Amino acid sequence: MMKPPGRTSILATTLRQRFEAISRLGKKRSTKLALKTLLGLLVLWTVGRHVRLTWTRLHEQGGALRVEPAWIVASMGLYLAGLTVFGVFFDRVMKASPTPVRLGPAVRAYLISHLGKYVPGKALVVVMRVGLMTPYGARAATAAFATLYETLVMMAGGAIVATLGFLVAPLEWWPVLIGASLSVALLIVVDPKVFPKISALVSVPFKGVGPDALPRFSRRLLAEGLLYAVGGWILLGFSQVAVVYAVTPAGVPAMRWPLVIGSVALATVAGFAVAILPGGLGVREGFLMATLQPALGADTAVVAALALRLTWLIGELLVAAVLSLVRPRIPAVVLTEVPVS
Repeated sequence: MMKPPGRTSILATTLRQRFEAISRLGKKRSTKLALKTLLGLLVLWTVGRHVRLTWTRLHEQGGALRVEPAWIVASMGLYLAGLTVFGVFFDRVMKASPTPVRLGPAVRAYLISHLGKYVPGKALVVVMRVGLMTPYGARAATAAFATLYETLVMMAGGAIVATLGFLVAPLEWWPVLIGASLSVALLIVVDPKVFPKISALVSVPFKGVGPDALPRFSRRLLAEGLLYAVGGWILLGFSQVAVVYAVTPAGVPAMRWPLVIGSVALATVAGFAVAILPGGLGVREGFLMATLQPALGADTAVVAALALRLTWLIGELLVAAVLSLVRPRIPAVVLTEVPVS
């Protein structure tokens, strides 16, 4: 007959299990740290390459370029303000999900993850944002779907703004046709009855990811997102206006501002559509040069498009650096729910 284990044996077993759990947790943290370091280096390399290429092209086109720093700073501020508006809508999508988070961590994750778009394919944006959201209680799959939905709604809003901008200042008609076509296509995709079906197809390869991971999509949320989108795209358009004033004393007449805003929106949406290129490199500038040329002239349009790229990139780097150092407090509820193993 076997004797029941004594207290010493039970204590030893418990301590061994605890030690093994802590050891596994340490290995997981080491792996996560290594992956984060690798992703960080990848982002820094691609962004650095992006800066070098844009700077070279800008000098090739600009020659003895005269730049007003104050207008560049204003442009950068307007761009970051526009991104923050988009980030607030991302928070609204997360608030409509089973795992909402606070506004601060959501906007922080949104702004930092923008650097991921400079890696070809743009998938790193989702990876970065999910990694920045999960410590604050967000479910990884939910944050990923919220990222996709927010992006598509913002692009739908951009296509609408582009269409309206070129209708108000009709120097060219082809941008109206492209903008209207993109508007219809994107609005169909983000429809509350259509997007969940697309999400279901996307989630098929991932086990355990079902409808419960999705935010609660509604017409109201979509309408709210389009309003945020309009405000954000107007700020981004004025960022281009500020860049024009930075590179040429003549600037751009106020009556042409709708065209400039529409140009920025259409060019960015077109760059997004070509997912394989990092940050829409080349596509966005090509659209900007073509649509701005009738209002600014060929030379100014080229310089303004390239200067905008560099201004936005530097702004993204600065805000990401600052926000990486400022980490919001993780709620105690989230900390207590983290499993030991």
